[in-house]
Amino acid sequence: MKTVLKQIEKIKKEQLKPLYAITGTERMLIEEVTASLTETVRSKQEDDMNIMHFDLNETSIDDVVYEAESFPFFGGQKLIFVHSSYIFPGKKVSSAVKHTPSLLEDYLKDPSDFSILVFIAPYDKLDKRKKITKALLKSAEVIDVTPASEKDTADYLKNYAQSRGYSMSREAFERLLQLTDRNLSKAKGELDKLMVYHVEDKEITMATIDKLVSKSLEQNIFELNERVLKKNVKQSIELYQDLLHQKEDPIKILALMISQFRLLLQVKILRTKGYQQADIAGILKVHPYRVKLALQTEKAFKQEILSRAHRHLITADYEIKSGKVNPEMEIELFIWKFSTMTE
Repeated sequence: MKTVLKQIEKIKKEQLKPLYAITGTERMLIEEVTASLTETVRSKQEDDMNIMHFDLNETSIDDVVYEAESFPFFGGQKLIFVHSSYIFPGKKVSSAVKHTPSLLEDYLKDPSDFSILVFIAPYDKLDKRKKITKALLKSAEVIDVTPASEKDTADYLKNYAQSRGYSMSREAFERLLQLTDRNLSKAKGELDKLMVYHVEDKEITMATIDKLVSKSLEQNIFELNERVLKKNVKQSIELYQDLLHQKEDPIKILALMISQFRLLLQVKILRTKGYQQADIAGILKVHPYRVKLALQTEKAFKQEILSRAHRHLITADYEIKSGKVNPEMEIELFIWKFSTMTE
């Protein structure tokens, strides 16, 4: 992430390249790079007509190349953003638009000095075996916006808040990270909202975070599963009913409950075999923070209890999908049944 921030600084200092390839799925960083490019080019000229956006789902790469090779009508420098650049990862997309990659390959060898062409490929990875992808990566300034690590996310948010004169306690900051799943894009969006709320006193409090930052469905299900495991029937049913009142689908709730219990079981089994958090995250291909939470939870319960809960939920899922039971009632019945189970 430090590399991306340095690249953004260069853009702001007008150290511009004729070709950029923004690759990765961190939405906030994509927006920051595109905004920096737009502001820098806009500051050098009055005409916004030289700033264009194309989508490869709607426009052929042939038209993009033609635009990049055409002189700006009012002079100045063109900034051309190409969204949904699925031709580089080789994603299968149903589209009537036909592309001629060889035209772009030729352009990449000798790009126009009056155009800045920016390809936005918000995908996990590109297909580096493809000729067109190799040509892009060789010629363009690659800006890698893969999801930020837990540490990078925390560092960025701290600096972002402090640079704008805002403060918050360590506990409040941890709460913000927790409620946003330590996702940089989500956390920055919520932080911006909190900063507007505290524009007068500049101090973001735990109370405000709990008031303004909503829990995701996954977080609510995690809390529901914890209550179920602790056999807090009343609290479990109250939370479940709250989710139903929020129009959450009981089948989706059940699917997430199953997924989280499966993760708890997998983490427990791997931990007993001696694997550490980073190893477990790699083996299961899940975010390290999810593994961290699972490790904190599974230690309090025997493997048999977790396994039994998982089996009961799978059975409930089968009964619901077979049309034998009412989805809303089946989950509530599971909560009651689990509370009576003995070890």
